Amino acid sequence: MADENIIQEVDQGWIDYRNSVIENKSKSQDDFEKYINLLASGGIVLSVTFLEKIVSLEEAICKSLIIIGMYLMVFTLLSNLYSHYKSILDSDATIKDIDEKKFKKIFKKIEKRNKVINVLNMISIWSLIIGVFLLVTFATINIYNMSDKQKTIPSPKPATEEKGRTITPPAFRPSNTPPKK
Repeated sequence: MADENIIQEVDQGWIDYRNSVIENKSKSQDDFEKYINLLASGGIVLSVTFLEKIVSLEEAICKSLIIIGMYLMVFTLLSNLYSHYKSILDSDATIKDIDEKKFKKIFKKIEKRNKVINVLNMISIWSLIIGVFLLVTFATINIYNMSDKQKTIPSPKPATEEKGRTITPPAFRPSNTPPKK
């Protein structure tokens, strides 16, 4: 009887540990989804702001970097959204399997379903990484290009300078009409 109690306590300890791992995993998944969406949408907003406020599209070079980078950010958001949808469908299917008492096949099906979600998550991660890299590269190239243009453009001389001498305006201005005699 004592041995059974010890075994039950050990089993309960493992069950409690397993539940805490599941809870931690759930929090991590929530954070993953939140941060990948935040980063991708932030990348799109920063790209548009960069084009609007810092470098105009007409003056920008390597435009393909920003176009591909922004498409990758959108692709990140869409693949992540589909991952959520797929997870909901898979959860419903697992609940249905449990309700229909298909216990022997549940774990194989869950494993198969999770592979698809994991692939979608990897696509989201890599499209985000590549998109961020392209957007940062675009910004760096264009900021560097802007600074080079500013160095090579001579500053215009003031209108009062002529051949190195400064023309000083008179202290008083004579009237346009001559005095009457």
